Amino acid sequence: MAMQITLLILMLAMPLAYGAQHTVGGTNGWTTGQDYATWAAGEKFVVGDTLLFNYDSSHKVDVVSQADYTACNTAKPTTSYQNGPTTVNLTTAGSMYFICPTSGHCAGGMKLEGPCLHSWARQEAVLHIFT
Repeated sequence: MAMQITLLILMLAMPLAYGAQHTVGGTNGWTTGQDYATWAAGEKFVVGDTLLFNYDSSHKVDVVSQADYTACNTAKPTTSYQNGPTTVNLTTAGSMYFICPTSGHCAGGMKLEGPCLHSWARQEAVLHIFT
């Protein structure tokens, strides 16, 4: 029991800067032919985590609005990355939307919605272990 309490204290005191890194698409990376919705469903994104996009020169990563994500509109990215790999820091709670702006890629499924939880969600998960 003492070990569990010590572990709990350490986990709660751990700085948020030590978030998890999620490699988008797992070993396949950011490429066509992947099901990113299914991949994301198996992940838990929390403020302080990072997303690592591994991709080649035929792809890019655009951060877009929800409307542009849904429509695969590549005209107005809020941020655009190229020449991967790219690391994106998750700094605020809420959904972030990523698409590949290469012609036809987003429409073919190369898009990711990353719902990011508050940093206390990680601590809540740790507390659940001990209750």
